[in-house]
Amino acid sequence: MILNELELLDRLTDPDPGRRVIITPIVNPREQFGPTSVDIRLGTDFKVVDVANVAFLDPTAGPASDQAPLMRSYRVPPERAFILHPGEFALAASMEFVRVPADISVRVEGRSSWGRLGLLIHATAGFVDPGFAGSITFELHNVSRVPIALYPGVRIAQLCFFAGNPTRLPYDQKTYTKYSGKTGAYESNYHLDPEYETIRRHRRAPGPAGR
Repeated sequence: MILNELELLDRLTDPDPGRRVIITPIVNPREQFGPTSVDIRLGTDFKVVDVANVAFLDPTAGPASDQAPLMRSYRVPPERAFILHPGEFALAASMEFVRVPADISVRVEGRSSWGRLGLLIHATAGFVDPGFAGSITFELHNVSRVPIALYPGVRIAQLCFFAGNPTRLPYDQKTYTKYSGKTGAYESNYHLDPEYETIRRHRRAPGPAGR
């Protein structure tokens, strides 16, 4: 069941920490709240793939500390713009810190005003698990033919909250959780997925399988 604005307000003010939703800061509720969603704003941190140093992406290569830096970081002050060029991809983060309890999941959706300009807000990661805490990551892609200026502090996405039965495996308690509690534009930790460690072991093994 999707929460409407009154049900979400109840969750934001619930005295029980196990039921409370946290979205902070909420700068202007009148602007940000919709019938079944709340708008969130673009933060100041951005990351783009450092194509000058990265020939291709290989999850089996190990952590980024063992390689050339995968992404280059930028911090943009509110009065300046981050320019996203046609076809370019960048990571960014919400200005808000979000925490959801074990019985709430969240969909991250783009605002139609930006979609009509050719800006995609997420590539695949549009879902927030119950028990998540941190800033919301945006996977920004400009599919238009002109550059788009993105200013920190603008409302760039919306969150829709869905209530259900409490999970017994909240996100912050999963064995392979990689992004819980993170803030800012946080790059992929794809190399930590256990299947890649299996591939690395086979490559290191002696004999034909390791060649």
